[in-house]
Amino acid sequence: MPDFKPVGTVEILRTRIYNIDPYNREPTATEVVVEAGIYPLYSDGYSHMWLMAGAINGQLLRRGDGLMIGYKGANAMPLNIDVTFPSKFFGPDDWKELLDDTSCQEGHPDQRLRIKENA
Repeated sequence: MPDFKPVGTVEILRTRIYNIDPYNREPTATEVVVEAGIYPLYSDGYSHMWLMAGAINGQLLRRGDGLMIGYKGANAMPLNIDVTFPSKFFGPDDWKELLDDTSCQEGHPDQRLRIKENA
């Protein structure tokens, strides 16, 4: 079993909505509203991931038996249900690609993450 250790931080620069399961791309996947803040970055020496904390997004509430209630106009409606969940796991190539992406480039208009790895 991999042993993940803290290796730095990931700063999320503005409130965002993430799927609680980063690999579930279904439109009805459970989402979490994550506030801007600093979150711990982990690595097992091969893969990287970080843990985020937020509140379940009530934008699309499931009422059972296939009934879903959607609320117009709002992208985020945090409920009072707090969760901690992981980002996707980034292998070495994916990690390099993320670090090179404009979403992580300091001062770029598309920047949404600030990643700091311990020296």
